[in-house]
Amino acid sequence: MFLRRATLADMPQLKELYRQTILQVNAQHYSPEQVTVWASTADRTEGLARRINEQHFYVTETNEGIITGFGSIDDSGYLDMLYVHKDYQRQGIGSQLIKQLLAKAVELGISIVESEVSITARPLFEHFGFVVVEQQEIDINGVLLINYKMQKNTNLFV
Repeated sequence: MFLRRATLADMPQLKELYRQTILQVNAQHYSPEQVTVWASTADRTEGLARRINEQHFYVTETNEGIITGFGSIDDSGYLDMLYVHKDYQRQGIGSQLIKQLLAKAVELGISIVESEVSITARPLFEHFGFVVVEQQEIDINGVLLINYKMQKNTNLFV
């Protein structure tokens, strides 16, 4: 696996990775209705293109060109996205991405990184020193999902 900046040409793979990860991995913590409505947000391509162009957006990729994960952070320290391909779970990809995003935050002089984290991803974020600030209910097209607002002080970089 190698890590690189995302490009707009990655969008088809990113959309499918996002959708399938939610439907198959997040389904262990969310109901069928919740994952269906959440996965439907993959069709918002303008938001994905904006993130690729405006954020520090990275992908992990195999030598064969399969994108195995992606993550992004903006200039304010908001870790916006972190997803790992359903077929590449528990192989260190999420850790590789978080390390890159935290290193970028340090490089940018950001002292607090914030994120909104799913039930599924919470243990990974906690492993890297993020703490829950509050539990939230988010509404996606009338369906409520639980997630967590989490923070990490980059001065405590792990």
